[in-house]
Amino acid sequence: MIMRSDENPILERIEKVLAELSRTIASPNPAVGEGAGTNAAGSPAQEGVASSIAAERLNTAIAWIRARARRDQAFGEDLFFDPAWSILLELYVHHRQRTATSITSLCLAAKVPPSTGLRWVALLEKRGLVVREADPFDKRKSYARLTMEAVERVERALDDTMESNRQLGIERVRVMN
Repeated sequence: MIMRSDENPILERIEKVLAELSRTIASPNPAVGEGAGTNAAGSPAQEGVASSIAAERLNTAIAWIRARARRDQAFGEDLFFDPAWSILLELYVHHRQRTATSITSLCLAAKVPPSTGLRWVALLEKRGLVVREADPFDKRKSYARLTMEAVERVERALDDTMESNRQLGIERVRVMN
């Protein structure tokens, strides 16, 4: 059964992110490359390269999320289960887009039940990969974000994926609008 994106809010969100990414790639913003290997010189050419690398990493993370959603459509959501990586990928996308995500929204996006998501967030927090922050206006709500160590580790994994793609002759994950 083929689902249209308007029938699946996760695919709809991914498509919106991909559209935004394509705008980011078309109009490089040096802020996107922040923390992605810019040096002290910070020349426009180097900032452009860093921005391109950051955009490629973000694109790879989004493509990974999208591929998992399609895999789940093909085989069912109960066959494959990797909550820690799903949570890390979702948080990485939010980190690069500079958006906050509540634990509840994170669990929905990562397709894990709230109780499972909370356990995994707690484990990731214990390992120094995730930080939880309480909402100052609503004590029932909390947000999650990656630590800088987690960002670096996720980026290494994404870089390895991009290198594997290059070795396979896939230069870039194409942006789908």
